[in-house]
Amino acid sequence: MDKKEVWYVFKDGNLLFPQNSDYGAAIRGIVPKSAEVFINLEEHFIFYDERDVCHVLYLEADRLVPELNDWQSIPFRTLLGSLNAPHLEGPEWQALSRCLRAFHTAQWRQASRFCGSCGAPQDDVMDELARQCSRCGRREYPRIAPAVIVAITDEKDRLLLAHNSKFKHNIYALVAGFVEAGERLEDTVHREIREEVGVAVDSVTYVASQPWPFPASLMLAFEAKYAGGTLCCDGREIIDARWVTPDTLPELPGSGSISRFLIDRWLSRQGYTGPGPGYR
Repeated sequence: MDKKEVWYVFKDGNLLFPQNSDYGAAIRGIVPKSAEVFINLEEHFIFYDERDVCHVLYLEADRLVPELNDWQSIPFRTLLGSLNAPHLEGPEWQALSRCLRAFHTAQWRQASRFCGSCGAPQDDVMDELARQCSRCGRREYPRIAPAVIVAITDEKDRLLLAHNSKFKHNIYALVAGFVEAGERLEDTVHREIREEVGVAVDSVTYVASQPWPFPASLMLAFEAKYAGGTLCCDGREIIDARWVTPDTLPELPGSGSISRFLIDRWLSRQGYTGPGPGYR
């Protein structure tokens, strides 16, 4: 059976789709009228899944392609929020998963144009999703950076939220951080919590995961219980941390992130459904 050919078009962090389409169709992959033009652009590449041939076009902000002038766009972060991505299952998740793969891989491909060993240009590999140096033959594969995120509760079932210095506005979220070389995931959980907010935890339990292509993370979500220590922010990444109840919520991350998924999971155990302080 011949595979269907579908397209994903991205520009400057946005998913693009024709005026007569919508982002739901774009997530599943579209068949644009200008495919014969797009296929000859240097930003075009192909990957394969079990069902389809997936064409991807990833353009920088200043790249002009006349055939795209009347297309619509949606920021990828906004898209994940609109879909409430962590709650998707079945065919809806499978469609988004493939779109995430296209977006993640496109960003990696753009960042891996030259060999990290000798600096020569790299080319796409035909038999697998990889780039190969045109000089030394070194192969490079899509980068994935695993990170943990933790919902910490105390004996009163209060939730620990923290404000990162990089956050916009006054948003509070969960403690999170990247896995370091040589660490187990549970080691990362304990280290990040200790470094960022100064407390100890136990009863660490895995909950879920989420691909997070901003630019290349895989978020691994955990829950843990407070086991001792006094809150003490590192002052560099975390500039404030506090224990909250459903009635004392600060501004929260938008829906679509695993951080919000864990917070909502805690809220549901409290019988809280919103709206209220911080709930959006």
